[in-house]
Amino acid sequence: MQYLDMEENLISVITPSIRPEGLKLVEKALKRQTHTDYEWLVDTSGEKNEGDYWGVYKAYNRLIKKAKGKLIVSWQDWTSADPTALEKFWFHHETEPKTIVGAVGNKYTNDTFTAITWKDPRELDTGAYITCPWMSIELNLASFPTEAFYAVGGFDEYLDKYSSLCGIDVLDRLNNLGGYEFKLDQTIKSYSLEHGRLPLWEENSPFNGPYNERRKVYKEKLSYL
Repeated sequence: MQYLDMEENLISVITPSIRPEGLKLVEKALKRQTHTDYEWLVDTSGEKNEGDYWGVYKAYNRLIKKAKGKLIVSWQDWTSADPTALEKFWFHHETEPKTIVGAVGNKYTNDTFTAITWKDPRELDTGAYITCPWMSIELNLASFPTEAFYAVGGFDEYLDKYSSLCGIDVLDRLNNLGGYEFKLDQTIKSYSLEHGRLPLWEENSPFNGPYNERRKVYKEKLSYL
């Protein structure tokens, strides 16, 4: 199914998860949402190819291909949000359909969300809804018009060989493609539980070289979708 065949008024919430115990927090938050016209798609397969560090990019692509909504919300495991999160994402989609919208949020020690372990540096005193650099969109909670993923061919599955990134490749290519805006709605708050990183996380980061080498292929259309 291509995005042109999808349902106009549906949000597809997608959650790739390599630690399924973190899904309970998402499920609880979704059940409280004021916008109830959504589907929740989860991938816990952890599928890897030889040499992969993880399978998150493959999982994202599988979920996108299953999505029936015109708007996709990336909502990662171990993350909660206010009950109006989907309602606000949908409002922005209706008024600015070519916009990628990110939420902001801190990390906490437990689900009382009182003791902060990480403070989100993207929170600014410059207005509730602001234009931002593409690098400021984090996939723990963010919305994308479904067409945007198809426009750039989905996530670069080669990057499953490395840790972190979490969508930088897609956002980078969307920025280069043009036609899309990137904004933060600072009233959409996420609340993530600190759950630690996988072993050898820093050692497997692609930022110091491999990612810049990979960017050379992005002038060509990727075809993961």
